[in-house]
Amino acid sequence: MLVYHPAFDVYHGVFRALLILEHTPGKSMPVDTLRILDLYFVFPYLLAEMDFPQGAGARGRKLAGTRSRFNTLPSPRTFLAQIKGLHNLVTAGLAGQGLISMDALRDGTVRRTEKEMPPGLLAQATTEDTELAEYLGGKIATVPLLGKRGLKDRSKLMEYRYDPA
Repeated sequence: MLVYHPAFDVYHGVFRALLILEHTPGKSMPVDTLRILDLYFVFPYLLAEMDFPQGAGARGRKLAGTRSRFNTLPSPRTFLAQIKGLHNLVTAGLAGQGLISMDALRDGTVRRTEKEMPPGLLAQATTEDTELAEYLGGKIATVPLLGKRGLKDRSKLMEYRYDPA
């Protein structure tokens, strides 16, 4: 049986990354922040389990929607670790096309370049996709990644205890 899921699709990953970056102040974020936001984009029900920053909880819980028995992860933290290779392919592809900065990527940051997006790419986003990307880029991407109360800690998707203070 062949089963498709956008979480494993590199091309859909490119679309998600660009959509999130376009709705992020400065169009830049740490690579691990993009990985976490991408997981929330594909599985928005996981937002309900997040420790939201001040003023972001009500909208986040609304966007989380309800969990579907057909679209759940037994361990989101393990799944995020397992798809790290896919995220590396996505960012390498974007850097290869000049849509994100190769130098910034070497330093662990995903930053959009001035290169124009392929025509009509973001127009393919649904209203729900755009609303979720605006929320993730505007409210969640701005949370610092490292340390106590950082995005790693708030999401419980990555270890934060050994982050530099």
